[in-house]
Amino acid sequence: MPKDRPRCHCGGDTKCKGTTRRRCKACGVSVNKSRPDVTKAAALSQFIEHCISTTSLEALATQNGVRASTTKRRFSWCWLVDVLDLIVGHTGRIYDQVFIDGTYTASRCLIVAGTLDHVIACHWCKRETTHAYTQLLERISAPSIAVIDGEQGAASAIKQCWPTTVIQRCLVHAQRVIRRYTTSRPRTDAGRPIYQLAPKLTRITTID
Repeated sequence: MPKDRPRCHCGGDTKCKGTTRRRCKACGVSVNKSRPDVTKAAALSQFIEHCISTTSLEALATQNGVRASTTKRRFSWCWLVDVLDLIVGHTGRIYDQVFIDGTYTASRCLIVAGTLDHVIACHWCKRETTHAYTQLLERISAPSIAVIDGEQGAASAIKQCWPTTVIQRCLVHAQRVIRRYTTSRPRTDAGRPIYQLAPKLTRITTID
């Protein structure tokens, strides 16, 4: 008898017809074999996709062949999952350099503070405001240098929470701003020399 075939309470064998529902051949009692761990893992995966992408609840429900209300009910427990507090392992630790940036999802913004190899802390907010960055930075010890993308909210929060920290503009973001205004093929005489400087920004290795 296959290992995944459950035995009936009467001692008889059970059989199935292409489904996980099994029926006893002796007494006719049927049982359903379920895997709640697999079901919840699939629901959590779809929930994360819904949160970090532009996929709407209705579109996700259509993909699964159910109503939006059913998908919403399946996601109800996902909102109660405890998120690990990353700052616990970094309390009191002072870093030489901290990178601060935000990324937008379908409905919210996640601002993150991290180093070259790991995340120190993160905070969910609606927009990259001074108040939002203050809630993120007040839990972290002031580093020597903070690298930001140029957002005014981050700069103001650093001046309030980390008055002794030196603020450095991220050269990659500066490069992207130049490309956005001049395009990769500038047509004006003023735009060409400015764009020629953009690729050189990320090659700077010294203060001079």
